[in-house]
Amino acid sequence: MIDPGDIHEGMTVRDTDGRKLGTVSNVGDTHFELGQGSPARRDYMVHYHRVERVQGREVFLANAPTAVPPED
Repeated sequence: MIDPGDIHEGMTVRDTDGRKLGTVSNVGDTHFELGQGSPARRDYMVHYHRVERVQGREVFLANAPTAVPPED
């Protein structure tokens, strides 16, 4: 499991194929909010157990929420 302290607002969120899903818009104790659009049109709650890895300023999800379409 990743360290939730590694995730910060503004980081890019991608699926396992590298497609951009959005950005981290808010960080909580058990989850973070993934925002799409600017300003955010939609927000999705993502639990930390879905994070596969954090690489630089990018968060990669092991299993992207099925309701989240790619932003690209």
